[in-house]
Amino acid sequence: MAGLIAAYVLIAILLLSINLYSNWSWQVKAGSIIITTAFYIVTYLSFPALLGWPTDNNPPGNFHLIAAHVQQPNKITGNDGSVFIWLTQIDDLTSDVAPRAYELPYSDALYEIIINANNKIKKGIPQLGEFKDPEQSLAGQIKDISGIGDKSVSIQFYDLPDPLFPEK
Repeated sequence: MAGLIAAYVLIAILLLSINLYSNWSWQVKAGSIIITTAFYIVTYLSFPALLGWPTDNNPPGNFHLIAAHVQQPNKITGNDGSVFIWLTQIDDLTSDVAPRAYELPYSDALYEIIINANNKIKKGIPQLGEFKDPEQSLAGQIKDISGIGDKSVSIQFYDLPDPLFPEK
């Protein structure tokens, strides 16, 4: 983080020196200020993905559930609630993919499913999961606060079977 701050301070100093000591036209100077400001904004908006914040992109169709956390709706604060899952994509049982955090919209049905899967994980039973329709858009679904017309994520969890080791 300190390196990034130092880089931006250096860019600001270079930009200031260009604007104070160069004989360039005011259009070039104004353009350099606008472009630099735009890159500051792009970098600021890109930080959440770099820092590991959960994504609201569609999760993979088949996955291994690492952990889950449910944030229930709060009418006082106006929070709609969210379900956070940390999972790894699996194409086959030998794939080794880094875990990724996902944020799903809260629903009572999804709450029950996630809590049951999370309890099994706490008991030491690994969970495999799949989305019934992985192409369905999960991000930004419109939900009725009363729960009527809630769009729920169609998800299914399975206990990971014990590996079969060959006898010696």
